[in-house]
Amino acid sequence: MRKREENQTRTKADPAVLRSIAPRVLALAYPYRWTLALGFIALVFASGINLLFPYLIRQILNGELGLSLEHDLTLIAGGLILLFAIQSGFFYIRHYTFQAVGYRAVAAVRKMLFQAIIEQDIAYFDSARIGDLLSRLSSDTQLVQRAVTINISVALRYAIQVLGGTMLMFYISPQLTTIIIVLIPLVVLSSIYWGRRLRKLSKEMQHEFGQASASAEETIGAVRTVRIFSTTERESSRYGSKIDDALQLGIARARFAAIFASTMVFMMNSSIAVVLWYGGLLIVDQQLTLGDVTAFLLYGVIVATSFGFLAGVWDEFMQAVGAAERIFEVVDRPSRIVSPGNPVHLSNGAAASVEFDNVTFAYPGRPDVVVLNKISFSIEAGQTVAFVGPSGSGKSTIAALIPRFYDPQHGRILFAGQDIKSLSLEELRSHISMVAQDPQVFSVSIADNIRYARPNATMQDIAAAAEAANIMDFIESLPEKYNTLVGERGVQLSGGQRQRVAIARALLKDPSFLILDEATSALDSENEALVQQALERLMENRTTLIIAHRLSTVQHADKVVVIRRGAIEQCGEHRTLVEQPGLYQTLVEHQLL
Repeated sequence: MRKREENQTRTKADPAVLRSIAPRVLALAYPYRWTLALGFIALVFASGINLLFPYLIRQILNGELGLSLEHDLTLIAGGLILLFAIQSGFFYIRHYTFQAVGYRAVAAVRKMLFQAIIEQDIAYFDSARIGDLLSRLSSDTQLVQRAVTINISVALRYAIQVLGGTMLMFYISPQLTTIIIVLIPLVVLSSIYWGRRLRKLSKEMQHEFGQASASAEETIGAVRTVRIFSTTERESSRYGSKIDDALQLGIARARFAAIFASTMVFMMNSSIAVVLWYGGLLIVDQQLTLGDVTAFLLYGVIVATSFGFLAGVWDEFMQAVGAAERIFEVVDRPSRIVSPGNPVHLSNGAAASVEFDNVTFAYPGRPDVVVLNKISFSIEAGQTVAFVGPSGSGKSTIAALIPRFYDPQHGRILFAGQDIKSLSLEELRSHISMVAQDPQVFSVSIADNIRYARPNATMQDIAAAAEAANIMDFIESLPEKYNTLVGERGVQLSGGQRQRVAIARALLKDPSFLILDEATSALDSENEALVQQALERLMENRTTLIIAHRLSTVQHADKVVVIRRGAIEQCGEHRTLVEQPGLYQTLVEHQLL
């Protein structure tokens, strides 16, 4: 029901969408206007030669050039071949310039879209499907490329042939041309009607393909889980179902497009048949010659064929408008988390303290579920503060609010004594680093993964960070050492190795504030010992927030904050809290830490 309502809304908004999106699609070609101008000049000459051909045939048949088919056939054929050779040169220039602009345009669109995607606030990715975003980056931008270049070229070519052909037809015989002109309003009205329906179906089809891509991306990313639960057939069926939904829309769209194109061609070709009948009568009455009617019919074929191709171009342009609408949905969406216009700057060596002042927060995707309820606490510079509590109590949410991945609905958060909303995002995040339970490792070399924190770092800097992170011995044992590729998502590394690469990256960044989000909870005892040693080096002389489930990590913290259901229940040192009846004592007794 909801989908039907959305479709009805889109249908009502079609004219407005077309007026707003179509100019933006065409404007993508503006930076390449001079190259397109060269292509347009070549296109005009190539189309002009196409229109010249029937006129020459008329002149020859009417004997107006002093040539006859009986005596000058070789000369006529040679002249036409030369003319077509010149035309092919113009076609080459036209094709090359428009295609080159097309590749440049789609590259620019993809860059623009990718930039818009990665600049979105984190809340956007909580609801967006990665596969759908990838579909917009690939297939949608490809459709826009065709609209910007190839479709413009084809549309201009056939528009010139339709207008030029119609004018020459009128020059030869106004009576016969009238028959063609009568059909034009029917063609225009049909184009408007079918174009709207095609655009709507095109956008829905692209949306379904995006959903299918999202499903595939999710399944491939979780292939080990799929295999262990033997759900290959189920996932294949789920993906197939989404592809079938897109297929049905594609078939419906193909049916409408076929009706549209065939109707246009039928109208024009039928008019040629009528012209042939009426032209024959005019020849009998000696109002026209055989050359006139032959040229008129050739022009009629050119105009009819051009109209048919214009119908196809319009169909493709509607697809592109639908795809462009999906692209501009992302491009036009403003991020909710932005730097202030006149940010406050932190002084050099500013103490990395954090304070939550009466903070209330609910995730944008679930505004009715309060995750943090009037939370207040402080972390002094140089302190190590551990946050503990049951799963879902709000610990990771606190960690996500400090680098301003989200903004709280009420209250404020201070970093080094300044409201984080008054700081630029870049400056705030330059002071913060995070090591998560499952850190992100990119499919590049080990050196590049560590260097990600500081692109201009030297190999000596990288080696020092690796040594401090207890991973240098492992790297040196590899045949390609720091140049070893780690595979997609670091699949060539163990969990402990990925953690130590992430720690080396954090060390290289040298942050003043560190967030450890259950950084050792998924490791075995041997790896935990190596990672723990690395973490201790990382925590030296830094303000640290630890989210942990292991007692060994928590008991050395300067302060422990116990959270349940988004509220602070207890706060103090480990040795004090463990003696007090309450949630912390219960967690320790049941070995939940």
